[in-house]
Amino acid sequence: MGAFQTITGSCFCGANQFEITEPAVDTHHCHCSICRRVHAAPFVTWSIFPRSGFKWTKGPQLQTFHSSAAVHRNRCTNCGSNLTADVDPLPDKLFVSRANFSNLNADPGHPPTTLRHAFWPDRVPWLEINDSVRKTEGFDS
Repeated sequence: MGAFQTITGSCFCGANQFEITEPAVDTHHCHCSICRRVHAAPFVTWSIFPRSGFKWTKGPQLQTFHSSAAVHRNRCTNCGSNLTADVDPLPDKLFVSRANFSNLNADPGHPPTTLRHAFWPDRVPWLEINDSVRKTEGFDS
């Protein structure tokens, strides 16, 4: 891996735009039922960044809601794009939805060996995934 390249992104309508200047500490494909329902997708890919390296460059115009006792999700008040999540046990980190990166091939800056399918037992039965990415029962197992 080379030097970390700044990552930019936005919601669908562009009312909320962000910049990330520090590498991620983790990335995972989340298959939990909450992520699936909130994003209306079979799974969502999150990269987790130090909060100190994330800044809004436009906006934010966000609605925050609690999807569980410790998780607070932030979406655009205009277009509804799910952008970030705050997780209480990780106050210095911010979960950022990879689908909102301007460059979908952007390197989050951590070793690819840390990638995993989280909450694998909760996955949808109608999508076959045959990759070699590690599968875990929960978020951090």
